[in-house]
Amino acid sequence: MKPNRILTPPHTFHIPLDRRRFFKSMALASAGFTLPGYLAEALTYAPEVTQGPYYPLANNIPLDKDNDLIHLNNNLTAATGIITYVTGRVLDASGNPVKGALVELWHCDSPSPNTAGAQCNYLYSASATRNPAMDANFQGFGQFLTGTGGFYKFRTIKAGLYNSRTRHYHFGITFPGMTARKTTQLFWNETTKDTNGTNWATQNSNDSVWAGITDANQRASVTKDFTVVDVATGAVATSWDIVMNYTPVDPTYPGSGFVVPGSVVAGPGGTNRFQVSIPAYTNYTYEVYGNPTLLNFGSNVTNWTSPYLTNLSWAALPFALTPAGALATNKFTATSNGTLNLYLTAPPEKGFYFISFRVPGANTGIP
Repeated sequence: MKPNRILTPPHTFHIPLDRRRFFKSMALASAGFTLPGYLAEALTYAPEVTQGPYYPLANNIPLDKDNDLIHLNNNLTAATGIITYVTGRVLDASGNPVKGALVELWHCDSPSPNTAGAQCNYLYSASATRNPAMDANFQGFGQFLTGTGGFYKFRTIKAGLYNSRTRHYHFGITFPGMTARKTTQLFWNETTKDTNGTNWATQNSNDSVWAGITDANQRASVTKDFTVVDVATGAVATSWDIVMNYTPVDPTYPGSGFVVPGSVVAGPGGTNRFQVSIPAYTNYTYEVYGNPTLLNFGSNVTNWTSPYLTNLSWAALPFALTPAGALATNKFTATSNGTLNLYLTAPPEKGFYFISFRVPGANTGIP
């Protein structure tokens, strides 16, 4: 549901414009358009750029694909690199926050100083596993499902470098009702240096993707300052509202998602599992998320380990299709209509799970 808008009466306003936009503004004013409506048209949309060759294959993506990329699974050793927080909102073409947007983040790791060639590695691998050359502690890929306020948040590391590219993050955005992700990239506003402090051959100005964004406002919108938020660790952060030139389509069934309780059933080896039962429809894809609250938590980047923010980890939980089966997936595409039973080991926070679904043919987080 979109938030209610408060319409204001038309009034005189002035914005410095070029000649073409001047006549457009005059036409809008004479037609009785309001200032909020006009400024919605003036939003800077995130540029759509190449997805790149390194989006991970389905076999590369870990079951742990939450929004904390510095830890993989239950590994207590953090990934190598400067901890980096990216927060913000996902907005539609009119500047409204988008609920139920799938936000995907992937980028290369950060090699240690004096690593041969100082080249970073992506999760992507043509084989059936993750790239073995990548930092074994780095998740490499994460996703987030936005709530009512459109907010997202990631904790990751500062992206590494490889030949012909400057530092960048890949972001994939999929609105409800979209059948494919739209890809954009985020850059650092800095003089790029490698791990040894030497100027990198490729800066933003001669990076093919950054330089290929011909609109200066769009280039500026994806070139961010990262400021230190934790002196002790050197962690940095930035905030970025991702404005997409699209409007979400809310499916008629059953909304953008729903919450369900979990009932305790017998699992393998005398253990217990939690069963969720949902109404499934042919070719719809379902995911189970550990936090059903859809809170508007803003863009706060501090106190990541506090219970408040830990509860907003938005992990897509792995499940089995039988009570004793292996936890081998965290999404399932139904082949027929009927009740779908899924079995999890993670208990439901606050007594409920959040079920996300994608319409037939929609992007579900893999190619």
